[in-house]
Parts: sequence; structure tokens; C-alpha cells
Amino acid sequence: MKIIGLIGYSGSGKTYLITNAIRKLKKEYNLDSTVFKYIHEHEVDKKGKDTYKYIESGAQFSITRNAYNETAIILKKEISNDNLISWIKRAPLKTDILFFEGFRDLDIPMILCLREEKDLEKQMNNNIRAISGKIIANNKQKAISGYPLINIEKEKNEVYILKNIFQLEYPKAKK
Repeated sequence: MKIIGLIGYSGSGKTYLITNAIRKLKKEYNLDSTVFKYIHEHEVDKKGKDTYKYIESGAQFSITRNAYNETAIILKKEISNDNLISWIKRAPLKTDILFFEGFRDLDIPMILCLREEKDLEKQMNNNIRAISGKIIANNKQKAISGYPLINIEKEKNEVYILKNIFQLEYPKAKK
């Protein structure tokens, strides 16, 4: 399983990049992806909901499924990212690529999504391997500060991302 992080301010294009990458990786390489998103201070579960009551009463975690086959697993415990990665690796559903969105302190290869070049310096860290986001829309450059630009909508760039930046080696999916 390969792990790729995406960081950037709200509205910079992280979710757009991830959703388009997932579509292309599934179509072209038949890869299965999982997304792990950090949402800062937004509550996932709410007081008064059954899932909240189960956890409050002492359940390790609460699993909820609806008629649309949507399933949510809620944990109200501090679990390290390494333990969650290990859990995902052992899960019954295969994950080829795990995208971490919004986790700035992880030691994994990252894509920095930017709206404007002026945001670059404040967000840089040693794990940045490429730049993407809304800044790409009107940018004719191939790099910013030496980092390659990723435009997920261009096929040549997609191959570059997979092979050179993140060392993903998968055969094309059979059509």
C-alpha cells in the first residue's frame, strides 16, 4: 500500500485532486483507494445520536449502516495514525493507495495544494514532493520553487506522478 499526503488551506483543491486521482487510478490501473481526512474541530458524531450513546456506554466503536449500504465506523479513542494504517492494511477491503488529507505532521510524501504562490512558504515542509491545486489553473510553468506541478487532468502528468514522484508501479488495467 502506498501512502500519499495532501495538505493545503481550505479551498485550495485537495479534495478535487484526490477525487480525480481516485477516478483515474481506478480506471487506468484498477487501484483501490482509501481516504483518511483530518477535519480539525468538526464533530463526526453528535450527542444524542445512537452511535454517540453506544460509545458513551463503553463500546469500543460503533458501526452504523443504512439502507444505501453506507457504513460508518466511529471510534472515540485516541489511536495513532500508524495503528490506523495497520488496521487499514488488515481490513477486508483492499487498499492500494491511502490518501491522507490535511495531516501536516506525517512523515510521508506529500502534495501541497495552493490557491496562490504567496501561500507556499508558510506551508512548506520536508515531505513536499509536488505542488497542485487551484494555482495550476492559470499557471504555464512546469514547476514552482523546483517542485513539479501536478495537473491531474493531463494524462502525461498523471504518469509522471505515479512513476517518478510516488514510485507507484502498476500495470495498466485491462479494458
